[in-house]
Amino acid sequence: MSTPRKRARAGDGAGARDDDDDDGDDDGGGDARRPLVVDARDATLPDAALWDEHAERGDADALFEHAIAPLDAATFATCVDRRAVCVKRGGRAHYGSWMTMEAVTRATRDGEARYGVDLDVTSYVDGVRRTHNRNSDAGREADDEDDDVGELVDADAVLTRRFGEERRSVRLLHPQTRCDATWKILATLERYFECACGCNVYVTPASSQGFAPHYDDIDAFVLQIEGAKRWRVYEPFEDETHPRTSSRNFTQEEIATQRVVFDDVLEAGDFLYLPRGWIHQAECSSSTHSVHATLSTNQSNAPADALEIALNNALASTIDGRAELRRSFVSTLNDERRRDAALEGLGEELRAFASELQGDFGAALVEHAYASLEARFMMQRCPPPDSHLLRSKARCTGDVAAAELRSGARTRVASQIEGAPFSILRESPATTLFHPFQNRRDGAHVRVLGVDSADEDRLGRVVVPSDVDDERLDELLDAVRSGDALEIAKTNFRENNFLELVCELVRCGALAALD
Repeated sequence: MSTPRKRARAGDGAGARDDDDDDGDDDGGGDARRPLVVDARDATLPDAALWDEHAERGDADALFEHAIAPLDAATFATCVDRRAVCVKRGGRAHYGSWMTMEAVTRATRDGEARYGVDLDVTSYVDGVRRTHNRNSDAGREADDEDDDVGELVDADAVLTRRFGEERRSVRLLHPQTRCDATWKILATLERYFECACGCNVYVTPASSQGFAPHYDDIDAFVLQIEGAKRWRVYEPFEDETHPRTSSRNFTQEEIATQRVVFDDVLEAGDFLYLPRGWIHQAECSSSTHSVHATLSTNQSNAPADALEIALNNALASTIDGRAELRRSFVSTLNDERRRDAALEGLGEELRAFASELQGDFGAALVEHAYASLEARFMMQRCPPPDSHLLRSKARCTGDVAAAELRSGARTRVASQIEGAPFSILRESPATTLFHPFQNRRDGAHVRVLGVDSADEDRLGRVVVPSDVDDERLDELLDAVRSGDALEIAKTNFRENNFLELVCELVRCGALAALD
């Protein structure tokens, strides 16, 4: 789930300059961390308008390949988590009409943007990073950072005064909530990466910088849309590779000893991939403003996250089943012999716990952990746009379509999207199906650390009736995931509550009911 699937694609990779002399298998740093730079300034590139078309159709392979063109996806996959990748296109537009300065201006002036929710105003001057999320500074000190989070943005205050006169940077947060094009781009990329994706858009005045050096807890894809920006990328701190949280702001002195692995100017149409944990900073050129979008993926999507779920569940199960572990400690403060006995007993319990993990119990926990990550992905991902659906939403889903399936007027069901329309999480007391079809665009960016951390009344969950057979449930998922239409008219699929489960999936839009 955490890396793009390798797909061979026709392409000569012309202009690729591998700044590394070895094969890149060395994960310990050194030359293996030098970036892969593709000089595509004279290469034949796809029409920029195709970016919008691929997103509109939800063509995951085509959209990602457009982003990295002319580099092929299989080569890019070898760099994930290991090294930065830059594609230089010489100032040629590459991302269609998406998120230009004009589009950013419209989003700021629509009367709905709120500070801290949809937009931030930032600065980084003389080594100090500040946020300026307020329409007026009246009655405030110059360094007052008490932001007016939630206040409606005054577009003139942001675009004319903050950006134009004070040379502050503007960051659009989660534009997929209000921008249809961004919504479709992220929904498409989520199918490619099989992981939740996000987006922020950064607008920086000439000769300025909006953010301090830092690293992120996501894989970042920087798409330079307008203008130019100098990026400096530093190798990760030795003890902070593949971090699970983003860093604080670093001072220039703190990163002075870190090797710079990339220092170059991105122009319109260029692409830069930054692995999670790589320190970076960017400043605008002196001649023009800059607009770039950062697409993100792979947040909390590592073996460590599955292991954390598995061990937490194992510990909870063990504690629930062993009353002696829940008894209070007898005071050992002044009795060394009693303390030693308590520690020995705790050690025995720990060894017994570790032993249980070796068998079927441990295997079941690992399987449940990965199913939990799949469920979390369904909860986080963007709701599928109508243009991505394989069949008519009005005709094939909803209450009427479900009723016709129940009556026998319709006899087959199929997925409404390419790939799996739902995931299965088996646990006590009930098996639950998770799907994205009732997710909200303004909630898709919310970080969900685990299935249990979500609101219990959150949409996108279907509880499986207890008399529905697991094997039949797997057969349903396998059939629709492969693109086949499953015949529901057969007797064994209409018995018990299985038909009611399928009708609910049709009602909520995950499955389409067919004649």
